[in-house]
Amino acid sequence: MPSDTLRPLSALLLCTALITACSDGRDDSAAAPAYPNDQELRLNQIQIMGTHNSYHPGLPQEPMATVIREQYAFYPGLVGDYRHRPLYEQLDELGVRHLELDVNADPEGGNFSDQPLRATVGADTATGIPELSQPGIKVFHVPQIDAESTCYLFTECLKQIKQWSDENPGHVPLIVMIEIKDIDFFQTAAYLPLMAWQLEDYDRLDEEIRSVFPPSQLITPDDVRGDYATLEQAVLEAGWPTLADSRGRIMFTMCNCFGEDRRRIDYEIGHPNLEDRVLFPHSAPGNPDAAVISREEAETDLEEIQRLARLGYLVRTRADANTREALENNTRRRDAAFESGGHYISTDFPEPSETAHPDYFVQVPNGTPAGCNPVTAPDWCRPEDIENPERLKRGDYR
Repeated sequence: MPSDTLRPLSALLLCTALITACSDGRDDSAAAPAYPNDQELRLNQIQIMGTHNSYHPGLPQEPMATVIREQYAFYPGLVGDYRHRPLYEQLDELGVRHLELDVNADPEGGNFSDQPLRATVGADTATGIPELSQPGIKVFHVPQIDAESTCYLFTECLKQIKQWSDENPGHVPLIVMIEIKDIDFFQTAAYLPLMAWQLEDYDRLDEEIRSVFPPSQLITPDDVRGDYATLEQAVLEAGWPTLADSRGRIMFTMCNCFGEDRRRIDYEIGHPNLEDRVLFPHSAPGNPDAAVISREEAETDLEEIQRLARLGYLVRTRADANTREALENNTRRRDAAFESGGHYISTDFPEPSETAHPDYFVQVPNGTPAGCNPVTAPDWCRPEDIENPERLKRGDYR
């Protein structure tokens, strides 16, 4: 796929608006159904773009930023400077339809209010951030050294997503990926222990999601599994819900990115087939819970991602990582991600950034902003069938 097909979102929206306005001089929007193909198109026939560590506003302020760059240069994923707008703005202005939130257990509140590492630069170790003193799950990357966030409370992040969803009921299904954080790779928590997730923390995770989103706004494993014996059997034999059944709704997945499968296994204790659970854990083909698969290396795994997509799994991959491709303006991985038929594709750069090459950014090719999956969607599918900017705010989109 040539990289020049990736045009700024604003241009795509303008083209769509002009086509709609100039088709025949008539306004048929009131009579025509907003999405006439929603009964045929399915959730796994879409392709959406989203942000990695979506809450991340950039590195801490100086002089902490310099300390991080010097002491943790061995890990480019930590020192790479990428900056995301607040979640609402990403959804509303950048065409983001997939978000990632790193979640840290803090049931009593206050576990992350003090950051002893700040003393190394003569700063007060107390953050003074009131949200960190409140009970509940917290959202940030790494304690102390990369702990900035545009929404520290998990429920605060969710409320931003819900606000945009409520205001734009015709949106394509959103996918929110959750990463459980309780491993301190950098040994920064000697005086600030990360809390190992307990079974009740997974219950609290579901409870906090359900405290913001009603059942009618969620896509859950129970919804997809139906009467089938396993979730995998359901997606491989019956397929995913149609857009008619999933438009305007939110689906949560779990990336057990580190710690192997411990989090996936713990999340399913007492829920062997994900009964009454909210999240779809990233799994492996052959597992009863296998519905969502992660394959991050789109270039090397391109054919494998295509194969998994054709079988019926939902696949997440990445357009870039650790700011490497963005700094070099290397679009090979980005282009492979879209060609692969990956369903939700993560990037650190949904728009040009002053911290990377000015020509590098990621949008769904020909998307409006979402698009037809090049591997699984029927040939007649058009981007406007997936999401039409003119129809987003229509309450009668069905």
